[in-house]
Amino acid sequence: MIKLYSYGKINLFLNVKEKLKTGYHSLSSVMQSVEMHDEILLESSHNNEIVVECNDPFVPVNEKNTCYKAASIIKEIYHIKFGVIIKINKTIPSEAGLAGGSGNCAAVIQGLNILWNLNLTEDEMSKIGLEIGADVPFCLTGGTCLAEGIGDELTKLKDFVWNDILIVKPGFSMSTAFVYNNLTPDYYNLYKANDMLNYISLCDYDCAALSVKNTLEGVVEKFHPEIYDIKKSMIQNGALSSIMTGSGSAVFGLFPDRKSIETAYAKISSIYPQTFITGTTTEGIKLFV
Repeated sequence: MIKLYSYGKINLFLNVKEKLKTGYHSLSSVMQSVEMHDEILLESSHNNEIVVECNDPFVPVNEKNTCYKAASIIKEIYHIKFGVIIKINKTIPSEAGLAGGSGNCAAVIQGLNILWNLNLTEDEMSKIGLEIGADVPFCLTGGTCLAEGIGDELTKLKDFVWNDILIVKPGFSMSTAFVYNNLTPDYYNLYKANDMLNYISLCDYDCAALSVKNTLEGVVEKFHPEIYDIKKSMIQNGALSSIMTGSGSAVFGLFPDRKSIETAYAKISSIYPQTFITGTTTEGIKLFV
C-alpha cells in the first residue's frame, strides 16, 4: 500500500485573457500550494478492477471521479492487468476552487507510477493529468507557479511564503463550468500579473499579499453576494487582503500573524463551519512509502 497527501491550492492572482476556439479560456494565474490536504491510499489488486472509496458522501466513486479517470487512463495506455483500490480521506472541500479533485488525481498518477513501476517522467504524468483537468499539472508540480495557457503552461516561481492563511468555504459550491459560462468579455484582461511577479521575485511577501486579484470573483458575486461579505469580514478581523480562490466558492484571507488569525477564526468559524487555518507549502504531493 502507498499513502500520499494531495495538497490544496489557492490562486493569488487570476486574470482571464480571452476565450479560445476550443471553448477553454486563456489565463494568467499565480497558483500556490497550501498545507491543507487530502489523504490518498493506493493498493494494487489482482481483479483488474478500479475501486474508489471516499469518506465524503458527496464525492462520486464511479467513472466521474478524477482518481478513477486517472487509473483508467493509465491502465489503458500501459496495458496494466492489475486493479487498484483507491481510498480518499477528504479534508479539502469540493467545488471550492481549492483543486481538491485535481490534487487527488495528481496523487493517484504519481502513486500508480510507483506502485506499477511505470517510470513515467514528469511530462508524461502531466500529459495524463491534463486529459482530466487543467489544474492537475500544477498539482503534480506544486509550490508557487505562474500558470498560463489554459492553466497548463507552468513556470516555477520563487516560493511565496505565508504561514497564516484563513480559508472559508461557504454553504454553497460552484461549478467551474457554470462560472466560465457566465464570464462575459467585459471581464477579460482586467489585471496584469507584473506587480505580483515582481514582488514574489523580490521575496516582498507583504506587497505580494496586497496585490491579490481574481477576475472570476466578480462573476460569482453576482450570484452569491456572500462572497463579498466573507471578504469584508476577513479584512475587518485583521487580514491584509482577501479574495475568492479559483472559480470559488472558497475565500481566503492572508493574516499578518498567528494571534490575528486565531481571533478571526474564532469569530468567522462560528458562522461558517468549514473554516480552516493553513499556510503555504512548497509541494503539491507528498509520498509516504
